Amino acid sequence: MRRSAARRELVRPHLRRLLVGVAGAVLTDADRDHRLLERIRDLHGSLALDLAWLSRTLDDEAPRPDILRDLGERLTDLGADLVTRADELDARVRATLPDHGWLPEAGARRRALAVAHQVGPHPLRCGPIFLALCGAACFPFYGTDPAGRTVRHERCEKCLHVR
Repeated sequence: MRRSAARRELVRPHLRRLLVGVAGAVLTDADRDHRLLERIRDLHGSLALDLAWLSRTLDDEAPRPDILRDLGERLTDLGADLVTRADELDARVRATLPDHGWLPEAGARRRALAVAHQVGPHPLRCGPIFLALCGAACFPFYGTDPAGRTVRHERCEKCLHVR
């Protein structure tokens, strides 16, 4: 035991510094969203100047490739990060819904089973309500529907044809 304790003392300080350095770099989702927002604001702030410079060089019939490349790279990087974040959020939303994507209509008639609508591969959400492919408001009454209760509901004809 002494041998392993002594070895741990030799190894641990280095690992502790390494782990603290790595842990300090981890961003929360809110931090990542704020960074994306800051990047959009920075782009918005500089875009007017970039466009003015670009239009001036195009008017002189001497467009500068460095300006085009810089703007293109900034837009590409930001776009890729926004799409990645959207995919992450989309996966979270999809994890709360049934795999089949059918949800009962929200605010349905009393004592009648609501019509089930398809929300598609990238569901649009407004608060707790989801927008179906046909435009109907839906609510995930059964959560991920492990018992398969949505099967009892009649399927929306419009959603069947849109899909």
